[in-house]
Formats: sequence, structure tokens, C-alpha cells
Amino acid sequence: MEETNKTTLEEDFKKLESLLKEMEREDIGIEDAFAKYAEGMQLIKTCNEKIDRVEKKVMQLSDDLKLTPLDENGTSGEE
Repeated sequence: MEETNKTTLEEDFKKLESLLKEMEREDIGIEDAFAKYAEGMQLIKTCNEKIDRVEKKVMQLSDDLKLTPLDENGTSGEE
């Protein structure tokens, strides 16, 4: 699923929701349900990879900024 790498997480989540609704239909055949299941599993993998990249960026930013916690007065204590 090459095209999912060019979509946002929000778009991917909407697609997953759509796939789930299609799979819940009573008139869906087993082959169609399995194809949608496989597509959904690939999409979940893609979403997890995107989330991992975002987490790594946030951690890198946190490390670079070296934020210090505020004290009870709302100051960083470095002033």
C-alpha cells in the first residue's frame, strides 16, 4: 500500500473506520471481508510506523531543548 505513506494519520484512521463499517455489513462475502481485513492490517502497520516516527521526533525535540520542570512558583529555577 504505497499510497498510505502519502496520507495523514487522520486520513488513514478514516479509511480504517470505513473498512470496519464495510466488514460489518451482513451481505459481505468471505473473500471481500478477508481482502478488507488484509488491507486494514496493512494500514494499521503503516499507522504504527507513522506514530513511531512522530514519537522519535518528539523525543529528539525534548532532548534538544532540555526542558526543566517548573517549580511551585511557576519558574524554571534557572533565573
